[in-house]
Amino acid sequence: MPSIRIDDLAIEVNPGETILQAARRAGIEIPTLCYLEGFEAGASCMVCAVKLKHNGQFIPACGSRAIDGMEIEHDTPEVRDTRRMALELLFSDHLGDCLSPCERICPAHLGIPAVLKHMRAGEVGLAAASARRDLPLAGILCRICHRPCEHGCRRGVHDESVAIADLVVHAIDTEWSAGEARLPTLAPDRQEKVAIIGSGFTGLSAAWFLRQQGYKCTVIERNPAVADTIRAAYSDLSAALLDDEVDLLERAGVKFRTSTEIDRESTLDALLTEFDAILLATGATTHDQAAALGLACEGKKPVSDKHSMMSSRQGVFIAGRAVRSNCQPVVSVADGKAAAVCIHQFLTGQPLSRPAKPFSVFMGKVVDAEMDDFLQQTSSAGRGIHFDSEQAIEESKRCVHCNCAKADVCKLRQLAIDYDVNLHRFSSGERMRFQRNVEHPLVRFEAGKCIRCGNCIKVAGDHQEALGLTFIGRGFDVHIGVPFHESMRDGLLEAARAAVAACPTGALTLRETYNCSGVSMTDADCS
Repeated sequence: MPSIRIDDLAIEVNPGETILQAARRAGIEIPTLCYLEGFEAGASCMVCAVKLKHNGQFIPACGSRAIDGMEIEHDTPEVRDTRRMALELLFSDHLGDCLSPCERICPAHLGIPAVLKHMRAGEVGLAAASARRDLPLAGILCRICHRPCEHGCRRGVHDESVAIADLVVHAIDTEWSAGEARLPTLAPDRQEKVAIIGSGFTGLSAAWFLRQQGYKCTVIERNPAVADTIRAAYSDLSAALLDDEVDLLERAGVKFRTSTEIDRESTLDALLTEFDAILLATGATTHDQAAALGLACEGKKPVSDKHSMMSSRQGVFIAGRAVRSNCQPVVSVADGKAAAVCIHQFLTGQPLSRPAKPFSVFMGKVVDAEMDDFLQQTSSAGRGIHFDSEQAIEESKRCVHCNCAKADVCKLRQLAIDYDVNLHRFSSGERMRFQRNVEHPLVRFEAGKCIRCGNCIKVAGDHQEALGLTFIGRGFDVHIGVPFHESMRDGLLEAARAAVAACPTGALTLRETYNCSGVSMTDADCS
């Protein structure tokens, strides 16, 4: 039987089979973007490039037949460089944010678009749950936060930013008023135990995220009550609300030890015999206090590796104001979240690395004509301040949907992360005009995210659309459109959902289900 070799692995091939098909059958994953199973390969993106050993030529695996005796390189630095270049060329004229500016600028990376989507649908409980998953003490934090998310809100370029923090507070308060707040999904309990010294924003944040991973967490506080430092710093906060938030942590399985001082090396040693990892989240820590615990110092602060967040002692981590001279509460929460990631890596034997900022393309400042496209299907109401249920829905509809609805499943974004692309390598410094087409009742089309793979054209043809979609123009001006200058509504009468599913980026997405500006979309999916 004919065979080929991929990175020295012999693979038998079937007649007419492509290199990609043979590789996948053998369990070798070659990346693709323009390839669509069941259709003729377009071989346009070259992300699936492989190298022929005998002549050094790079060919697309999706459109190249496997020929008996072929020897192919797939997973080598040179092949990866070629694929990276192909991706970077695609990004040279890619336009549209992966993450919305509000989420990207939030130090804790709260999933704000998801919260607002639930609010628009009137799903206040789900909005609260979504906020709590990413943000411990959400009802407290969004009351006192300096609100960088709202400073970054693109709606503010037009009139006023969306009242993001107030909407989160409304969702949380409504949830408390309706009864018991729901917990995020918790992983099965693990055997490892973590001690967290300090019950400020950093310590409680770390406990919240470690419990979601299933770790047994004990928060140790020197004061008689949990979160005493928060109560002292924000005396106008409702004591009952803070108590409710602490109770929620206890419901999640976090244990508390109060009136317990950890101020000597011997007490830290004792904890290390009881726990598998320790986080110091004690607030501002002096040189003498750190030295008393047996920790190395630099200047006035204890040493903390900037990548692993670990101190000079194995298994002892430091975060928050213990190593920062000053930080806002939301930054402390972000530090606690990052420390939880590093502790999880330590306890599972992984390399230690503080999580990097989420990957995102950022289109930057928009001009008035572009803002008009963003404002389509949004509420024209002014910013609200205090909300009832209907007002909260109206406020959430002021969101201009900067985020990519497919960010979590976008193949281009995932490959950019996997191949560590340089977004600006082939950038000319100028960008195209942002455009958003919402003339179809189900589909939103953003041309700047299109990589011209042709998948939507193939799917429309397969559904025997009367008009369908086609490539229009030539060279660098080629774009997807409907023949005879007809609308997207006319081009996708039957194949709308299939075209969205076939699109490897966020160029084609399904629209939301709410009724806004008199347009009802009762048949649409949530984006």
